This record gives sequence, structure tokens and C-alpha cells, in this order.
Amino acid sequence: MKHLVLVVAVLSLAACSGQSYDTELAKENQWKMLGVKDGENGRLVRTEPELNKLSDLPQGAIDDYRLGYQQGIEDYCLPYKTYKHGKKGQQYTGQCLNTENEKLAIQGWEAGYKEYVSEQDLLWLNNE
Repeated sequence: MKHLVLVVAVLSLAACSGQSYDTELAKENQWKMLGVKDGENGRLVRTEPELNKLSDLPQGAIDDYRLGYQQGIEDYCLPYKTYKHGKKGQQYTGQCLNTENEKLAIQGWEAGYKEYVSEQDLLWLNNE
């Protein structure tokens, strides 16, 4: 039950945080930077309809976005960073698929997440 409460709390916070940068960058036609930011934040890549909701897509915008996204997600998926994501309790949702360090990134995430769960279990036991 405690894990369920924790997961719900994390997901609620994630939903509230939003991406305040997205509409501003889209208005400024900074599609590559939008992709970089999405990748660096571990967001799954946006689809063309999702991008189109932000602003009309000029020629080349999707390619620019995807190029920037790949750059950002490669940074997000560095193994030492994924370990930190896991240690913070962030769950892996496939962000690092098809990245250069995919296998190591997932292993780092799993190791960090195991530590997070162990720490939460200890806290819970100490509070009983």
C-alpha cells in the first residue's frame, strides 16, 4: 500500500510540473531547442500532432525537433544520470530506448531505484 501511495504522489507531482518552456519555444520557432529540452527532461518524444498543437509547424520543424530531442535524450540517459534518476524514485518508462548507452542507462536506473526502494522501506520500518 505504501508503494501505491508513493507512486500516486510522484505521478501527481509530475503532472503538475508541466513544461512551461514548450509554448514559448514553439512561438519562437525554436524547434531544435524544444527537442533538446524535452530530451534533457526525460520526456518521451512528442508526436507531430502534439507539436502541431503548440504552433503551426514550418518546413523542417519536425526534423529540427527530432535532432534536438536525440541530443537531449542522450544527455539524460548517461548512466551516472540515470542512476540519480532512479535514486530519486523516478521510474523508468522507456526514455532511453535506442540511445547510445541504453543498456548501461537502464542498469544504472535499476540500481538507483533499488537503493531508493530500500531507503523507503527503512524509513517506513523506522516509523512503525
